[in-house]
Amino acid sequence: MHPHRKLRRLPVTAVPAVIAGLTLLGSTALPTSAASAYDLRLRAWGQNTNGQLGDGSTKAVRLSPISVVGLSGAEVNGIAAGGTASGSGASAVQTGFALALMGNGTVEAWGRNDKGQLGNGASSTSDEWSVPSLVPGLTGVEAVAAGGSHALALLKDGTVRAWGLNDKGQLGDGTTTDAKLPVTVAGLDEVQAIAAGDAFSMALLKDGTVKTWGSNDKSQLGITPKGAPATPAAPASRTTAVAVPELNTVKSITAGATHALALLADGTAVAWGNNDKGQLGDDTVVNKSYPVPVLGLKKVSALSAGASHSLALLEDRTVRGWGLNTNGQVGDDTVTQRNTIVPVAGLTGAIAIASGASHNLAVLADGTVKAWGLNDKGQLGDGTVLQRNTPIQVLAKSGSVSLIAAPSNGQFSLAR
Repeated sequence: MHPHRKLRRLPVTAVPAVIAGLTLLGSTALPTSAASAYDLRLRAWGQNTNGQLGDGSTKAVRLSPISVVGLSGAEVNGIAAGGTASGSGASAVQTGFALALMGNGTVEAWGRNDKGQLGNGASSTSDEWSVPSLVPGLTGVEAVAAGGSHALALLKDGTVRAWGLNDKGQLGDGTTTDAKLPVTVAGLDEVQAIAAGDAFSMALLKDGTVKTWGSNDKSQLGITPKGAPATPAAPASRTTAVAVPELNTVKSITAGATHALALLADGTAVAWGNNDKGQLGDDTVVNKSYPVPVLGLKKVSALSAGASHSLALLEDRTVRGWGLNTNGQVGDDTVTQRNTIVPVAGLTGAIAIASGASHNLAVLADGTVKAWGLNDKGQLGDGTVLQRNTPIQVLAKSGSVSLIAAPSNGQFSLAR
């Protein structure tokens, strides 16, 4: 059979699924006995030109949720969605891939693999896998993250593995050589969380500090202290992890395509990197090479970020948005760019959020999923390609949905 077959014999035992692009308020996973087999399926919708929906096809789009082949949802502990975009207008090229962290600590991957982002040892310019396939030699995984064309896995021993595109040092192994199989991120231990942007990576350490590596073309590494000389003095990229100055009380991290967010222990948030569309929420459109406060944001429980917008889930289970809003991705029923936070209209009871390039997902406490923003590839999953400037329901109440993911620079969605 061809080495990067489109279909495979399904394993007797399911492999564990991955957790990236997910932000949860508490634990919302329910016991298997509380939901039907249908409820527990891993589902996907939106763009599928690279097989990133995992349904065994490369049908261009899926406007409604379909099942990922061969993965028992009950075995999936986490999901991550990656992808990138190049060009603009009719000539734009978008790619996508996905990861699933399974209960046994292994990882499965599917979708685009031209840069080795599936970690299975194969890659070519036309390499695509439309059903999940095991990332070999990777065990003991606790969390995963997916970037533009690279992926990260946090192991239970606190170290990190990476694979895929490495042209900007986003794998953190001290080189700029792509990796088709997982490599060790150099000099990292005591890691408790990971995040991946389009071409950069982040790690939150157990002491509350943050390290970043990869591309720094938009100051997304956050490693130039306030008051220090700006570009060209700032490095264009870093091939190994570097500490973000003056951050030591971080609870969680989130990576957009070219900007980053961190939730602090006091419930506030800081941001850095690309700010051309106000995605840092500091009431400017000036890039920041160091963390700045997101203005007016308090009592935050979770954060998510897309290509040029950001979201915050608050303790009261409402959501705030800011940044680019051309496609309604801020969710305030306008298409007006927001350089400071505004409420997402009509959204209450949210327990998890995830952001794609120009769309968002939210899980509500009753197990329903809502979505808003760009919908040209069916990424909202409501059966249409109509843009939604406020949240609409995607998945009905099932009592089991607790995991969601979307690529910060891509156009599809995952839910389980």
